[in-house]
Amino acid sequence: MGYDRGQLKRDVKQSMKRSGCMMVTLLFTIAVSAGTWLINTLLGGALTGGAGHIDQIVLYHMQLGRSVEEAVYIALLELFRRGPGALVSIILGGLALSIVVALWQSVMDVGYEGWCLGMVRRQDPPVSKIFGALPQIGPVLLTRVLTGVFELLLVLPLLFGYGAVLFVAVFVNVPVLSQLLMLAGSAGFVLGALRVTMRYALVDYVLLDKGLSGMDAIRESKRLMQGNTGRGFVLQLSFAGWYALMIAMVYAGVMLVLIPAAGAFVSGGSGGWAAAVVPALFIAIAMAIGVEVMSLWLKPYVTGAMAKFYDWANGSAGSMQGGPSFDGGWGDPGGYTWNSGSSGPGTGAGSGGGFPPPPAPPKPPRSPRDDPWD
Repeated sequence: MGYDRGQLKRDVKQSMKRSGCMMVTLLFTIAVSAGTWLINTLLGGALTGGAGHIDQIVLYHMQLGRSVEEAVYIALLELFRRGPGALVSIILGGLALSIVVALWQSVMDVGYEGWCLGMVRRQDPPVSKIFGALPQIGPVLLTRVLTGVFELLLVLPLLFGYGAVLFVAVFVNVPVLSQLLMLAGSAGFVLGALRVTMRYALVDYVLLDKGLSGMDAIRESKRLMQGNTGRGFVLQLSFAGWYALMIAMVYAGVMLVLIPAAGAFVSGGSGGWAAAVVPALFIAIAMAIGVEVMSLWLKPYVTGAMAKFYDWANGSAGSMQGGPSFDGGWGDPGGYTWNSGSSGPGTGAGSGGGFPPPPAPPKPPRSPRDDPWD
């Protein structure tokens, strides 16, 4: 069946209704943050050689009445007094701690993608599905690490090119031209990295849906993305407007506080400062809450769109039977159609055999787009 990006995104938004996706995303965020805090608390002191106590030293001396500079200076003296070996162990321990945290967040991301895959298939997945990758943490980590290595190898030439553009921009004497070069180089690097790594965009969904891992999952993702990397790239790029809107809201909130504060500071007077800054501060807080709410809606939208794209690519390329899926079966994605209703026997995502499905009814006229970035 032909690919229709606008229809795909509309189907995802239809699946999001009454799915509780925003609440699930909030619980997912809390779980990831709590796990990250727990890892830092339990392993931070052991892996960093007690470097976590440096902030306590700073706070202790500030409570004694010393300035921030004096407290930091005393803490740094304490750190250097431990010798170069302690500094090396702190650096290596901090790196190891960062890797452990990244692996934890990576495994949780796979579980969240699995929940979104169930959402777009109208399977009403339970909230516990966000932890679905933890029982298979070994295959998940192996696949994620291999994928990261291959993506890094693809991005390295772009990184060198980006460095060359920045080098030229530094030595250009025209400020406007230098800024344009840096902006073009940054945009080219981001878009290029997204483009070249698209062949691995479906690895996690293959991992969840077919039970493949490691190189098998990577090969299957490349098979499904063959001829579809451009479609996947444009699909992800189509959400850029939402991210730009969120960034603009953040900058607007910051400026709403800084500009009145700067004006009140120049004019002087605490009463004028409070009258100028307090209302702007409430508006900035409201905008920050709005950004957080928007992110809770945007994350399942973007992730669900890639899950829907996986179903389309799998049906278009032909389903390849893999090993058992992690949860005992998300359902056979073979014969995928754009039907946004629940899949029944012999229809939609579950049509695995028997008589061929009846011809699809003619598509109704497209309704006005409610997503300006469709």
